[in-house]
Amino acid sequence: MNELFGPFSIIVLIVVLVALVRNYFYKTQGTGDEKVRSAAPDKYLPYKTKKTLMTPSERMLFESLRGVLGTKYDIYPQMKLDKIFDIEYQRFYKYYLGYLRKINQKSVDYLVVNRQTQSPIFAIELDDFSHESEDRRDRDDFVEELFNKANLPLVRFSPGNYKIEEVKKVFEKYLV
Repeated sequence: MNELFGPFSIIVLIVVLVALVRNYFYKTQGTGDEKVRSAAPDKYLPYKTKKTLMTPSERMLFESLRGVLGTKYDIYPQMKLDKIFDIEYQRFYKYYLGYLRKINQKSVDYLVVNRQTQSPIFAIELDDFSHESEDRRDRDDFVEELFNKANLPLVRFSPGNYKIEEVKKVFEKYLV
């Protein structure tokens, strides 16, 4: 029995030492511009600032919107649905969380609000190529149903050149 225990102890000791040495180098590797990784996820932050917040199509529409809306309205890009909609009281917290999960990772391309009250007037979706996949169409159907139920207009645009006069015509019924 002692003969087996001796080699087994040595193997366990070697495995533990290798793990400790590997962990040490994993935490401290990297020089210069290399990213220093940490075994602890809360220490390693693999984030960087985006070069732009909008696609070229979104930017073109945004500029047209700013020209149309003037000083009476504000426009917010990439507005998360959980910032637009409240969830009705749910007796059980797990139901609340379920409804929250359905909206907290979804957004609309733009939300137009009254500048004085900051109350939502309508939302805008730019239906570019990303809206062609089946899962995206399901998401679009859900968002459309949500906006309809809340009586908040959702205006859809296709990518293209957005002339201010054409955009004004679309928004006439929403802008008072």
